[in-house]
Formats: sequence, C-alpha cells, structure tokens
Amino acid sequence: MPHLTEQRLLKAAGEASYDRGQGYVRWVAGLRVVDEQASASVQGQRVYVVHLDWSKLGLRGECTCPHFDDGNFCKHLVAVGLAVIDQAGGDSPNATGVDDLLAALDVDDLRGLLSGLVETDPEVRRAVEIRVAAKAGDTETVSAQLVDMVTDALRTRGYVDYRRSFEVAADGEAVLDELESHLDAGSADAVRPALLKAMTRLQKITLNSDDSSGLMGQACQRAANLYARSCREGSPDAKKLATWLVKFRDESPGWPDIVLADLVDAFDHAALATYRRGVEKLDSKHAGKDRFERHEVDRMLIELADHDGDTDRAVELLSRGEHVEYGAIVHRLRDAGRMEEVVEWMDRGVAAGRLDIHGRSDSFWLAYEDVVRTYRDIGRVDDAFAVLREQFSRQPGLATYRTLLDHALEEGRWDDERTWALGRAAEQAGERFGSGAALIEIALGEGDLDAAWTAAKAYGAGRKWQALATASADDRPVDAAELYRPGIEEDLKHANSSVYADVVKRLVIMRDLYAKAGREDELAEYIAELRERYKRRTSLMAALDRMRL
Repeated sequence: MPHLTEQRLLKAAGEASYDRGQGYVRWVAGLRVVDEQASASVQGQRVYVVHLDWSKLGLRGECTCPHFDDGNFCKHLVAVGLAVIDQAGGDSPNATGVDDLLAALDVDDLRGLLSGLVETDPEVRRAVEIRVAAKAGDTETVSAQLVDMVTDALRTRGYVDYRRSFEVAADGEAVLDELESHLDAGSADAVRPALLKAMTRLQKITLNSDDSSGLMGQACQRAANLYARSCREGSPDAKKLATWLVKFRDESPGWPDIVLADLVDAFDHAALATYRRGVEKLDSKHAGKDRFERHEVDRMLIELADHDGDTDRAVELLSRGEHVEYGAIVHRLRDAGRMEEVVEWMDRGVAAGRLDIHGRSDSFWLAYEDVVRTYRDIGRVDDAFAVLREQFSRQPGLATYRTLLDHALEEGRWDDERTWALGRAAEQAGERFGSGAALIEIALGEGDLDAAWTAAKAYGAGRKWQALATASADDRPVDAAELYRPGIEEDLKHANSSVYADVVKRLVIMRDLYAKAGREDELAEYIAELRERYKRRTSLMAALDRMRL
C-alpha cells in the first residue's frame, strides 16, 4: 500500500502549487480519511470541495476550483494531502497509531513523560488536575477548573472573520469533547457550570462573527444540548433553572434552541409553576406586539399547552392572527384522534392556499399527499384530485405527474388524469417560449424520446436541454449536440476567461456527438468560425488549443 508523503505531493503539484498549498492547510475543514482516500473542503475566497486518492493507481484527486479544471494538481489538493499527513502524525497516514506508541513504553517511562508535560504545558497540567480532583470526588474544584478551561479555550478579541471562524469553532468543539467526556462519566453537576459558560460564550462570539459556514452556531447548539442533558442527569436548583429558562428565551437572539421539553424532566412541581408564571408575565409584556416580536413567547405558550395535553389551547394559540399554523394544528388534532376537526382544518388550509408545493408539511403548511390521502379515505375523491391538479399546475414536472397518476390508477381514472396533465403542461408551456421543460421531463420519464423532441421544438427545451441532450446522444447525436450551441453563444457574448474552460468542455462534447454521426467536418467549421470571431481573446484561444479544437 503506497504511503502519502510530502515528496509525492510535491512531485504531483510542482513547487509553485505545493508552496501555496502549505499556506492553506489551516483552512482545511471536515477532513474525512477512509483507507487511501480523503475528502474535505478548503476555505479560500470560496469554499472548494476536494477529494484525494493515493492508492495503488497513483496520486490523484478532484477539486472544484478553476485551477484544477485547467488540468492542474492544485494547491487545495496539496493542502488536504498535508492535512492528512499532519492528522496521522508523520509522513504517512499509515504511521504507527498513538496506542501502539504508548504500548511500547513501560509505566516509569510514561510517568516520566507525563511529568515533563505537566511541568511545561499548562493545559496538560490542568487536565491532570481535573482528573485527580474528579477521582477524589472534589466536585467544586473540578467545576471551577472546567469553567477556567472553557474561558481560556474560547477567549477571542474583536470581530471573528470568516476564515478565523473555523478555528474558533474547532476550539469550541474540542472543549465540548472534553466536557462531554466528564458528563459521560457521571459528573453532570460538576460539568454543568462549564457547559453553561461554553454555550453563552459561543453565543456571544457568534453574534460578533461571520459564521457563514454555520460551524460556530453548530458548536453553540451542541453546548446547549449538553447543558440541558447535564440538568436532566444532575441535581440543579429546579426553580432557579426555570427562572433562567424564561429569561434566556426572552433575551435570546433565537439560538441556540432550548425548549421546555429539554429541561422539564429537571423540574419539580414548584419549578414548573415558576416557569408558568414567568411565561405569563412575558405574555403580558408582549401583549399587542406583532407575531415576530411575540414569536418566542408564543412558542413557550404552545409548549406548555402540549405539555399539559391541552389540544384546544394549542389549537387556539396556533390559529391566532393572519398566519394560521395549519400543519401544526392538523398534526395535534390527528394525534388526539379528532378526525372530523382534522378535515375541517384541512379544508380551511386548502381554501387559504396553504398547500406546500414540495409535498412536505411544516407548522404553517399542509402536505399535498396527506390532504389527498385523507380526502380519499373519507370518500371525497373529486376533492382529492382537485388538490392533485393544483399541485401539478403549481409545480409541473415528472414528480407531480407521477403522484397524480399513482392516485389516478388506484381510482380507475388514469387515462383522464394523464390527458388532463399533458394538456395542462402544454397550455403552460405555450405561455412563453423556452417553457417546455415539464413536457420534456415527463416524456423522458416515460421513455418517449420523440415526444420529448416534439415538445422541445414546439416550446423550447428550457432548463431540461441537458437532460434531453444526454438522452439523445445515441439516437440523435447531432440534435443533442445542437442543444449545447445556444449556451456557448450566450457565454461568449462578453469576454470572460472564467467561463472558457466550461465552454471548451461543451465544445468537446459537441465534437464527439458530431463524430458519432460521421459529421465531424460540420463541427470543425463551427469551431473555425468561433476562432475567427474571437481571435483576440487569447485565453479562449489557449483553452481551445489545450483541447486541440
């Protein structure tokens, strides 16, 4: 099995890319190594996705950056390779593991090594002190040390920019790993203050940072989840915890997310009463405010209704104002076995147009499939198909077409619904040229290439041109090739070197398709005409030369 070494990376990339790659190692994120392959993202001016393979077939890789598209072993591949080597702790990811290294030492050697680390490294010293205190049952010392550890690990100054956010998030995850290990060991009360510190500190940092990657928010939510777990598994002051939860949710920017269900198992009767009073005060405080300002207190009221099993109260809260939460109402009524009311609220949602075109349901929207099945189950078949037709009209395509016909087949009205759907798609396609995508997708889904081309010629292929080209490569290669031409012409209207590599790739596809039909000369004439038309664009000429076009 070949090793991944710095020498192999240097040989593959060349000195220039290798040197640049060394500076990008710190921006490698999400590194995953399996056997002789690694994948990761690299944060440059954009986020690039990288895959590296150093198996017996040689050192190869893929990257989404333009430099790789030009045929180069780019700096991002180098960075990921070096990160793999660093993670393994040596020149090769196959280097000896930590357990194997430690197994080779006796107890005196290990004690001597650890003694030296404790004397020279404050973090190692703290880790040892925490474990000694934990072993002695000194909860107070462990708790204080863990809080100090969090404070030191998450110490930042000023605004955290996009690149630095990855480092801060990694520091947060590392300290949470340590805290979780103590929680797993049964030290919920000792670790709880540190988890609260980590959560609030990460929240504050994220508010003053560019967390476009979402990694810091992720770490903050993990801290919140662990804090809630420490409350459930430990013995917190329940009334203080209830008071804190009300205040936290009132002042929170919306995240991390901690709800009543996360902490209610840590409440006693008095704590729950304290929480209710706090929520009632918030309700009064926000009386008359709009739904955005009331969002959190309304959530808290609904959670209390759900906790109490008070479906009527939940429905009343969810139906307030102009933005009725039809999906949430139907869900609760169904769970309560109140089917007549389920249908009533579905009818209201349908009349209000609150059907999700993607077929999903959430708090505010109803799922088409759920409504259709319910209507069919109670014998309202025509109403069910009215909903299905509305779904198809709003989002015409193969998925909604098949959903419609699946139900039609079960009800014995397949021919009628298929004729209607194709007619409706044609009607919509006729509203503007280039709108034949739905008809093409349906025809291809049914394996009818001729019907797909009929639609393309009548209405334009639109966004399904590439699917049509791929499907036509064997039977109609020239027609398939010509589908690439409009996009090429559009991309070449203005000088833009960033698109030339992709333009050339499409020209190569066109060349191969014309060759399949034995008409290479016709495509050669087109390329010659492009060369003459854009001869002053040196980058384009170079890209054509590289592919021998």
